[in-house]
Amino acid sequence: MVYLIFSIISSSLIYITFKFAAHFNVKIFPIIVLNYITAAIIGYLIGNQHYSVNYILDARWFYTSIILGVLFIIMFYVIGLSTKSAGITLTSISTKMSVVFPILFSIFYYSETINVFKITGILLAILSIFLSSLKGENSHLKTGKLLFPMLLFFGMGIVDSLVKFNQEEYLQNKGINESSTICFAVASIIGIIVYFYTNKKDSFKIRWNTLIVGIILGMANFGSLYFLISALNSKFTDSSIIFAINNTIIIVFTALAGKFIFKEKLILINWLGILISIIAIVSLSL
Repeated sequence: MVYLIFSIISSSLIYITFKFAAHFNVKIFPIIVLNYITAAIIGYLIGNQHYSVNYILDARWFYTSIILGVLFIIMFYVIGLSTKSAGITLTSISTKMSVVFPILFSIFYYSETINVFKITGILLAILSIFLSSLKGENSHLKTGKLLFPMLLFFGMGIVDSLVKFNQEEYLQNKGINESSTICFAVASIIGIIVYFYTNKKDSFKIRWNTLIVGIILGMANFGSLYFLISALNSKFTDSSIIFAINNTIIIVFTALAGKFIFKEKLILINWLGILISIIAIVSLSL
Protein backbone atom coordinates (compact mmCIF):
# COMPACT_ATOMS: atom_id res chain seq x y z
CA MET A 1 0.00 0.00 0.00
CA VAL A 2 2.87 2.37 0.80
CA TYR A 3 4.31 1.95 -2.70
CA LEU A 4 0.90 2.70 -4.24
CA ILE A 5 0.63 5.90 -2.18
CA PHE A 6 4.08 7.03 -3.33
CA SER A 7 3.16 6.16 -6.94
CA ILE A 8 0.01 8.29 -6.69
CA ILE A 9 1.93 11.21 -5.16
CA SER A 10 4.65 10.99 -7.83
CA SER A 11 2.19 10.76 -10.74
CA SER A 12 0.08 13.62 -9.38
CA LEU A 13 3.22 15.75 -9.07
CA ILE A 14 3.88 15.19 -12.79
CA TYR A 15 0.59 16.82 -13.77
CA ILE A 16 0.95 19.62 -11.22
CA THR A 17 4.47 20.34 -12.51
CA PHE A 18 3.15 20.55 -16.07
CA LYS A 19 0.53 23.05 -14.86
CA PHE A 20 3.22 25.19 -13.25
CA ALA A 21 5.25 24.97 -16.47
CA ALA A 22 2.28 26.26 -18.47
CA HIS A 23 1.65 29.00 -15.89
CA PHE A 24 5.23 30.29 -16.19
CA ASN A 25 5.34 29.80 -19.99
CA VAL A 26 8.12 27.20 -19.83
CA LYS A 27 8.66 25.40 -23.14
CA ILE A 28 7.41 21.85 -22.89
CA PHE A 29 9.79 19.78 -25.02
CA PRO A 30 13.03 20.92 -23.29
CA ILE A 31 11.61 20.03 -19.87
CA ILE A 32 10.48 16.66 -21.23
CA VAL A 33 14.05 15.93 -22.36
CA LEU A 34 15.51 17.19 -19.06
CA ASN A 35 12.95 15.12 -17.20
CA TYR A 36 14.10 11.88 -18.83
CA ILE A 37 17.78 12.75 -18.32
CA THR A 38 17.11 13.46 -14.64
CA ALA A 39 15.11 10.24 -14.19
CA ALA A 40 17.90 8.18 -15.81
CA ILE A 41 20.56 9.82 -13.60
CA ILE A 42 18.52 9.22 -10.44
CA GLY A 43 18.10 5.56 -11.37
CA TYR A 44 21.83 5.21 -11.99
CA LEU A 45 22.84 6.92 -8.74
CA ILE A 46 20.55 4.93 -6.45
CA GLY A 47 21.12 1.59 -8.20
CA ASN A 48 22.77 -1.26 -6.34
CA GLN A 49 23.96 -3.03 -9.49
CA HIS A 50 26.97 -2.20 -11.61
CA TYR A 51 25.66 -1.07 -14.99
CA SER A 52 28.05 -3.16 -17.05
CA VAL A 53 27.24 -3.74 -20.70
CA ASN A 54 27.09 -7.50 -20.22
CA TYR A 55 24.75 -7.22 -17.22
CA ILE A 56 22.33 -4.98 -19.12
CA LEU A 57 22.37 -6.98 -22.35
CA ASP A 58 21.88 -10.26 -20.51
CA ALA A 59 18.99 -8.99 -18.39
CA ARG A 60 15.62 -10.51 -19.32
CA TRP A 61 13.93 -7.09 -18.98
CA PHE A 62 16.33 -5.35 -21.40
CA TYR A 63 14.29 -5.45 -24.62
CA THR A 64 10.94 -4.62 -23.03
CA SER A 65 12.64 -1.70 -21.27
CA ILE A 66 13.98 -0.46 -24.62
CA ILE A 67 10.50 -0.64 -26.14
CA LEU A 68 9.02 1.20 -23.15
CA GLY A 69 11.64 3.95 -23.43
CA VAL A 70 10.78 4.49 -27.11
CA LEU A 71 7.04 4.51 -26.34
CA PHE A 72 7.53 6.98 -23.47
CA ILE A 73 8.94 9.71 -25.69
CA ILE A 74 6.52 8.96 -28.54
CA MET A 75 3.51 9.23 -26.23
CA PHE A 76 4.73 12.54 -24.81
CA TYR A 77 4.94 13.85 -28.37
CA VAL A 78 1.46 12.53 -29.17
CA ILE A 79 0.14 14.26 -26.03
CA GLY A 80 1.45 17.54 -27.44
CA LEU A 81 -0.13 16.92 -30.85
CA SER A 82 -3.41 15.83 -29.28
CA THR A 83 -3.57 18.87 -27.01
CA LYS A 84 -2.98 21.15 -30.00
CA SER A 85 -5.55 19.50 -32.29
CA ALA A 86 -8.25 18.27 -29.90
CA GLY A 87 -7.77 20.28 -26.72
CA ILE A 88 -6.52 19.49 -23.23
CA THR A 89 -9.79 17.98 -21.99
CA LEU A 90 -10.12 15.24 -24.61
CA THR A 91 -6.37 14.58 -24.36
CA SER A 92 -6.62 14.15 -20.59
CA ILE A 93 -9.62 11.85 -20.90
CA SER A 94 -7.89 9.74 -23.57
CA THR A 95 -4.81 9.37 -21.38
CA LYS A 96 -6.68 8.39 -18.23
CA MET A 97 -9.30 6.17 -19.89
CA SER A 98 -6.51 4.04 -21.34
CA VAL A 99 -6.38 2.40 -17.89
CA VAL A 100 -8.97 -0.09 -19.23
CA PHE A 101 -6.14 -1.81 -21.15
CA PRO A 102 -3.90 -2.83 -18.20
CA ILE A 103 -7.00 -3.66 -16.14
CA LEU A 104 -8.34 -6.06 -18.79
CA PHE A 105 -4.83 -7.35 -19.50
CA SER A 106 -4.31 -8.17 -15.82
CA ILE A 107 -7.70 -9.88 -15.53
CA PHE A 108 -7.62 -11.99 -18.69
CA TYR A 109 -3.91 -12.62 -19.35
CA TYR A 110 -2.98 -13.30 -15.74
CA SER A 111 -6.37 -14.77 -14.75
CA GLU A 112 -7.04 -12.44 -11.82
CA THR A 113 -10.17 -13.04 -9.80
CA ILE A 114 -13.47 -11.38 -10.78
CA ASN A 115 -16.40 -10.65 -8.49
CA VAL A 116 -19.34 -8.23 -8.36
CA PHE A 117 -17.59 -5.68 -6.13
CA LYS A 118 -14.49 -5.69 -8.32
CA ILE A 119 -16.41 -5.25 -11.57
CA THR A 120 -18.59 -2.53 -10.03
CA GLY A 121 -15.57 -0.72 -8.60
CA ILE A 122 -13.63 -0.80 -11.87
CA LEU A 123 -16.61 0.46 -13.90
CA LEU A 124 -17.25 3.24 -11.36
CA ALA A 125 -13.55 4.15 -11.40
CA ILE A 126 -13.58 4.49 -15.19
CA LEU A 127 -16.78 6.57 -15.04
CA SER A 128 -15.30 8.82 -12.34
CA ILE A 129 -12.16 9.41 -14.42
CA PHE A 130 -14.28 10.44 -17.39
CA LEU A 131 -16.55 12.76 -15.38
CA SER A 132 -13.69 14.33 -13.42
CA SER A 133 -11.83 15.15 -16.65
CA LEU A 134 -14.69 16.90 -18.45
CA LYS A 135 -14.43 20.67 -18.74
CA GLY A 136 -17.22 21.42 -21.18
CA GLU A 137 -14.81 21.90 -24.10
CA ASN A 138 -14.80 20.49 -27.62
CA SER A 139 -18.57 20.16 -27.92
CA HIS A 140 -18.19 20.77 -31.67
CA LEU A 141 -15.05 18.72 -32.18
CA LYS A 142 -14.59 17.50 -35.74
CA THR A 143 -14.18 13.76 -36.28
CA GLY A 144 -10.86 14.26 -38.07
CA LYS A 145 -9.32 15.72 -34.92
CA LEU A 146 -9.96 12.52 -32.96
CA LEU A 147 -6.92 10.82 -34.54
CA PHE A 148 -4.37 11.85 -31.92
CA PRO A 149 -6.66 11.26 -28.90
CA MET A 150 -7.36 7.76 -30.26
CA LEU A 151 -3.65 7.11 -30.79
CA LEU A 152 -3.06 8.32 -27.25
CA PHE A 153 -5.81 6.09 -25.86
CA PHE A 154 -4.40 2.94 -27.47
CA GLY A 155 -0.75 3.97 -27.06
CA MET A 156 -0.94 4.69 -23.32
CA GLY A 157 -2.96 1.51 -22.87
CA ILE A 158 -0.19 -0.48 -24.52
CA VAL A 159 2.45 1.28 -22.40
CA ASP A 160 0.70 0.47 -19.11
CA SER A 161 0.02 -3.12 -20.20
CA LEU A 162 3.69 -3.56 -21.16
CA VAL A 163 4.71 -2.16 -17.76
CA LYS A 164 2.55 -4.85 -16.18
CA PHE A 165 4.02 -7.56 -18.44
CA ASN A 166 7.59 -6.44 -17.70
CA GLN A 167 6.89 -6.41 -13.96
CA GLU A 168 5.16 -9.80 -13.88
CA GLU A 169 7.58 -11.66 -16.12
CA TYR A 170 10.98 -10.13 -15.33
CA LEU A 171 10.94 -7.82 -12.28
CA GLN A 172 9.55 -9.98 -9.49
CA ASN A 173 12.75 -10.28 -7.46
CA LYS A 174 15.16 -7.63 -8.76
CA GLY A 175 15.88 -5.23 -11.59
CA ILE A 176 13.14 -2.62 -11.00
CA ASN A 177 15.61 0.23 -10.64
CA GLU A 178 17.83 -0.91 -13.49
CA SER A 179 14.92 -1.51 -15.87
CA SER A 180 13.41 1.90 -15.06
CA THR A 181 16.78 3.56 -15.62
CA ILE A 182 17.15 1.98 -19.07
CA CYS A 183 13.61 3.09 -20.00
CA PHE A 184 14.37 6.70 -19.12
CA ALA A 185 17.87 6.60 -20.64
CA VAL A 186 16.47 5.45 -24.00
CA ALA A 187 13.76 8.14 -23.87
CA SER A 188 16.32 10.82 -23.00
CA ILE A 189 18.68 9.80 -25.84
CA ILE A 190 15.85 9.96 -28.37
CA GLY A 191 14.68 13.27 -26.90
CA ILE A 192 18.16 14.81 -27.13
CA ILE A 193 18.54 13.72 -30.76
CA VAL A 194 15.12 15.11 -31.69
CA TYR A 195 15.77 18.36 -29.83
CA PHE A 196 19.07 19.09 -31.57
CA TYR A 197 17.68 18.00 -34.95
CA THR A 198 14.72 20.39 -34.67
CA ASN A 199 16.82 23.25 -33.26
CA LYS A 200 19.81 23.25 -35.61
CA LYS A 201 19.91 27.03 -35.93
CA ASP A 202 19.43 27.78 -32.24
CA SER A 203 22.20 27.73 -29.67
CA PHE A 204 21.68 25.34 -26.79
CA LYS A 205 20.45 27.44 -23.88
CA ILE A 206 18.70 26.27 -20.74
CA ARG A 207 16.87 28.82 -18.63
CA TRP A 208 16.97 28.32 -14.87
CA ASN A 209 13.19 27.81 -14.67
CA THR A 210 13.35 25.17 -17.43
CA LEU A 211 16.13 23.38 -15.55
CA ILE A 212 14.26 23.42 -12.22
CA VAL A 213 10.97 22.25 -13.74
CA GLY A 214 12.75 19.53 -15.74
CA ILE A 215 14.53 18.18 -12.65
CA ILE A 216 11.34 18.15 -10.54
CA LEU A 217 9.46 16.45 -13.37
CA GLY A 218 12.22 13.86 -13.73
CA MET A 219 12.16 13.04 -10.02
CA ALA A 220 8.38 12.63 -10.13
CA ASN A 221 8.51 10.58 -13.34
CA PHE A 222 11.08 8.16 -11.97
CA GLY A 223 9.09 7.75 -8.76
CA SER A 224 5.88 7.20 -10.69
CA LEU A 225 7.25 4.20 -12.61
CA TYR A 226 9.44 2.79 -9.84
CA PHE A 227 6.74 2.87 -7.16
CA LEU A 228 4.03 1.58 -9.51
CA ILE A 229 6.11 -1.50 -10.34
CA SER A 230 6.94 -1.91 -6.65
CA ALA A 231 3.23 -1.69 -5.79
CA LEU A 232 2.43 -4.35 -8.39
CA ASN A 233 5.19 -6.53 -6.94
CA SER A 234 3.88 -6.16 -3.40
CA LYS A 235 0.84 -8.32 -4.28
CA PHE A 236 -1.28 -6.70 -1.54
CA THR A 237 -4.16 -6.82 -4.02
CA ASP A 238 -4.79 -7.64 -7.69
CA SER A 239 -3.02 -5.57 -10.35
CA SER A 240 -6.32 -4.59 -11.96
CA ILE A 241 -7.40 -3.00 -8.67
CA ILE A 242 -4.04 -1.23 -8.27
CA PHE A 243 -4.32 0.30 -11.75
CA ALA A 244 -7.92 1.38 -11.11
CA ILE A 245 -7.21 2.96 -7.72
CA ASN A 246 -3.97 4.55 -8.95
CA ASN A 247 -5.55 6.34 -11.92
CA THR A 248 -8.74 7.25 -10.06
CA ILE A 249 -7.02 8.97 -7.15
CA ILE A 250 -4.54 10.71 -9.47
CA ILE A 251 -7.29 12.31 -11.58
CA VAL A 252 -9.25 13.35 -8.46
CA PHE A 253 -6.14 14.71 -6.74
CA THR A 254 -5.06 16.72 -9.78
CA ALA A 255 -8.62 18.02 -10.26
CA LEU A 256 -8.66 19.27 -6.67
CA ALA A 257 -5.16 20.72 -7.06
CA GLY A 258 -6.37 22.59 -10.15
CA LYS A 259 -9.28 23.94 -8.12
CA PHE A 260 -7.44 25.07 -5.00
CA ILE A 261 -3.93 25.82 -6.32
CA PHE A 262 -4.55 27.07 -9.86
CA LYS A 263 -8.09 28.40 -9.25
CA GLU A 264 -9.57 26.29 -12.04
CA LYS A 265 -13.34 25.94 -12.15
CA LEU A 266 -14.87 22.56 -11.39
CA ILE A 267 -18.31 22.09 -12.87
CA LEU A 268 -21.05 20.00 -11.22
CA ILE A 269 -20.23 16.92 -13.29
CA ASN A 270 -16.61 17.04 -12.01
CA TRP A 271 -17.81 16.95 -8.39
CA LEU A 272 -20.05 14.04 -9.33
CA GLY A 273 -17.00 12.26 -10.73
CA ILE A 274 -15.09 12.85 -7.48
CA LEU A 275 -18.02 11.45 -5.46
CA ILE A 276 -18.23 8.37 -7.70
CA SER A 277 -14.48 7.85 -7.34
CA ILE A 278 -14.88 7.58 -3.56
CA ILE A 279 -17.61 4.96 -4.02
CA ALA A 280 -15.38 3.13 -6.53
CA ILE A 281 -12.43 2.99 -4.14
CA VAL A 282 -14.64 1.70 -1.32
CA SER A 283 -16.06 -0.96 -3.64
CA LEU A 284 -12.58 -2.04 -4.76
CA SER A 285 -11.46 -2.26 -1.15
CA LEU A 286 -14.16 -4.74 -0.16
